[in-house]
Amino acid sequence: MITPLQSQWLSLCSQIQLDGATHWPKIQSAYTTPNLAYHNLHHIADCLTKFATRRQEATNPIAVELAIWFHDIISDPRASDNEEQSAQTASSFLTTSQLATTVSDLIIATKHSDTPSSPDTQLLCDIDLSILGSPPGSYQKYAAAIRNEYSWVSNPDYTKGRTKVLQNFLTRPTIFSLETSRTLYETQARQNIEAEINSLSS
Repeated sequence: MITPLQSQWLSLCSQIQLDGATHWPKIQSAYTTPNLAYHNLHHIADCLTKFATRRQEATNPIAVELAIWFHDIISDPRASDNEEQSAQTASSFLTTSQLATTVSDLIIATKHSDTPSSPDTQLLCDIDLSILGSPPGSYQKYAAAIRNEYSWVSNPDYTKGRTKVLQNFLTRPTIFSLETSRTLYETQARQNIEAEINSLSS
């Protein structure tokens, strides 16, 4: 039985004339490994749902949608090159498509180390970070899931590393690039982040 998420993947692949059915087991397997408490199919589905409401903002919606599917396909908390590896995985799948470079560049942007410059990278990064601006209860579940993925890290080391990541978001003029995203998420995101930092420090 084909799930709604699988159907969405197959529909996307059919638009660019690629064999989505053959690749689906790899997608499903990558996002359902036991160690992924957050970077899993639920996260991908959430991003796709949010993108669906803002698809008209994308200049290349198919590329953005592909980037959503692939941006966390390699997710190893012990590695520092997950986005690069995810981009390479996407490029391999898109080897016969003109979208390969575009999608790869979009995925690299989800490292969130630089301010996204193009409209599509801004939209993708805002959607990827939208969990930060979720209601407090949802945010707390997200924070717990991230801690779960780093369960091998000691509490002092996790507190130090996680606080640094969170503080980096707070020091930005804005966490989200696009006005619509800021309206939807900015205020709540800052409140959530400050609350998590306070929780970590206590």
